[in-house]
Amino acid sequence: MQSWIHVLEWRATVHPDVPALIDDRGTRLTYRELLETLERRAGGWHERGVRPGDVVALVGKNSADFLVNAFALMRAGAIPAFINWRLAPREVTELFALLEPVAVAADAEFVPLLDEAAPGLQPRVLLAADDVGAAGPANMASATRWVGALEAEPPERPELPGDAVMTLVHTSGTTGRPKAIPLRHGALIQSVAAFAIEIGDQVAGSRHLQIMPLFHLGGFGQAMQVMLTAGSLYVHTSFGPSDVVDAIERDRLEFFTAGPSLVDMLVAEVRRRGGGADLSSLVEIAYGSAPITPASLRRALETFEGCRFRQIYGNTESQSMISLLAPEDHRPELPELASAGRVAFGWEVKIVDAKGEEVAVGEPGELLIRGECLFSGYWRDEEATREAFADGGWYRTGDIARLTPGRYLYILDRAKDMIISGGENIYPAEVEAVLAAHPSVRDVAVIGRPDATWGEAVHAVIIPAEADEADAAEITSWCRERLAGFKIPKSFEFVEALPRTTTGKVLKRELRARARA
Repeated sequence: MQSWIHVLEWRATVHPDVPALIDDRGTRLTYRELLETLERRAGGWHERGVRPGDVVALVGKNSADFLVNAFALMRAGAIPAFINWRLAPREVTELFALLEPVAVAADAEFVPLLDEAAPGLQPRVLLAADDVGAAGPANMASATRWVGALEAEPPERPELPGDAVMTLVHTSGTTGRPKAIPLRHGALIQSVAAFAIEIGDQVAGSRHLQIMPLFHLGGFGQAMQVMLTAGSLYVHTSFGPSDVVDAIERDRLEFFTAGPSLVDMLVAEVRRRGGGADLSSLVEIAYGSAPITPASLRRALETFEGCRFRQIYGNTESQSMISLLAPEDHRPELPELASAGRVAFGWEVKIVDAKGEEVAVGEPGELLIRGECLFSGYWRDEEATREAFADGGWYRTGDIARLTPGRYLYILDRAKDMIISGGENIYPAEVEAVLAAHPSVRDVAVIGRPDATWGEAVHAVIIPAEADEADAAEITSWCRERLAGFKIPKSFEFVEALPRTTTGKVLKRELRARARA
């Protein structure tokens, strides 16, 4: 299996003049120009001292430059590590301690984050040309200047077999300890190829909108799949419902991926305009993170008339889709709409009980998966890797699920109580640890409560300390200094006791039921 760089070389040869990357910062590159640019920028990284196997952190919003630098680092044999720019400085510091990057490339707006989280990390490189003023921020060089000078020759081509690490993405984990997941060239190529076959009608020049964050596998995987099929990727720096509707009309966009909450926002925007927007170019909307509700699907089908919908279920560790809910299953009256679809080709799945024994078909239990695309372990974390796998190479997803005779997979709950808010994964244990350290908090449980905009919002149930009055505003300020903004509780509930089992474990299902009520 060849590397992703070989895929880009293939596309630059077969479809050199097809637009590859178009972003809202003014960049427009054909496949030939993309390859030429990343080759020269790889030379720039090499001149900066980056060598094969080195980790380089990327901290940036969606842009063509983000992808060009990621590909250039791969071409130089280095490993780009995608960093969630919404993290707090303390979280970035902990993550960098794990990754040990030799350099960092960032948007100019994240220079203050780097100054606080990693003041000694050099070299630093600015991702985008328009981030650079007369001199640019102190100690920052421009990646685009390497290209403009046309002086940086590409380095000697490194060996990149299919099992080589392509990039690193991260998760905080349920303990709050950061974990990094190495994604492999071969597995990702196989994954996006399988998805392209599933869709079937994407051709060279098909127009795709990129609004999912590129630092997540969901967003980066979408970009890879577009380029594998020689599509044209229209990259938006951030999500704005009005901007997206305008772009669909103006650029005649055909495909995009989003969470159900973002689809709801787009429906609301079209309806706010009185339904006059021309959305006839849309062919398919893919979504993930949660099933779409029958009510939301009805509104979306009415709004995006003739557009089909497809749900994707997977996780970063799988490096792939685990199941897909096909367009023909997207009918509000079908019970399968509540499922995550049928198990995808190439995956073995089984549902087990607490003892690790397989349960009967239709019975709930923890979902275990096995397949060629599955990751082999966490980056520099043998303990977490051992805990993640059961005997026989089965990966413990942590999701409670059931499987029907027709191979439809229903995700019933998240065994580790993960919250998904606006597409972001939030682990309650991490938020609870920060809250519990506050002097006015005696005990706390964090759950996700339904939210009309983001799907779920973080909700904290707190037992105040003795003789102390907890103040929500003060606790929020405490969290803001220690957590990324999307992890901070949006609501608080102060109680005298938490519901618990006989062994002392908090009954979060009761808290969630109360929140839903």
